[in-house]
Amino acid sequence: MISKYNPQKDGPLDRFIKLTDAAKILDYAHYHSVVKLIENGQLTAYLLPHVIRRRVLLSEVMKLKEFKKNNHSDAGVVKRSRGRPSKY
Repeated sequence: MISKYNPQKDGPLDRFIKLTDAAKILDYAHYHSVVKLIENGQLTAYLLPHVIRRRVLLSEVMKLKEFKKNNHSDAGVVKRSRGRPSKY
């Protein structure tokens, strides 16, 4: 979902970050995972004036990270490291 920033509707201005920065915060290897989150409606993308690329709010990314952390800690899921899996 892409929307333009509206101060009256969206409240006080939060910090906008690039999709690649959001991917780093969420521990994703590539920004395409953040694009999938936007397409699924879990994050909102914003178009800023005089900026070509989409941005997301840092507070939304941090909320999503906390939500995922709380859900994974309850389920006992072990976090995998990035990169190639080991052979053994």
